[in-house]
Amino acid sequence: MMFLTHLAGGIFAAVYFGNFLGISYSSNEKIITIVVAAVFALLPDIDMVKSKLGRKLQPFSNVLAVLFRHRGFLHSFIFAALVYFAMLYLFSTVIAAAAVLGYSSHLLLDMATKEGIMPLSPLSKMKIRGFVRTGGILEKAATAALFVLIILKLV
Repeated sequence: MMFLTHLAGGIFAAVYFGNFLGISYSSNEKIITIVVAAVFALLPDIDMVKSKLGRKLQPFSNVLAVLFRHRGFLHSFIFAALVYFAMLYLFSTVIAAAAVLGYSSHLLLDMATKEGIMPLSPLSKMKIRGFVRTGGILEKAATAALFVLIILKLV
């Protein structure tokens, strides 16, 4: 999936599923959780030098690209769990919940693509793939639908 789709997915996850993870939406908390989820929805692509985030964070992304293959460990729910516990240790339950919502939204969206992901990497090479072509009309329609649903929920 593309940058905008992942951004929309992270915001959507925070807005629609935050309550399930104990995020109460006072005005300040709502903004913080949406921003954190949006940022973490982009994070799995940091190992791809050509991604928007990868280009902005060079040479860090270059190192990660050498250490991890794209859609490998950083695209696993094992790494998402590590993100959750790191954010819980460093910040709070709310930040950790928002981070894992955003991160997981990225994984679920990439799971829907033809390229797919290995959700349990490095423990398993099992790959889950969908039928959506990255950058295709179906992805663009999904991105538009996500933004419409976000606007409807926030208005």
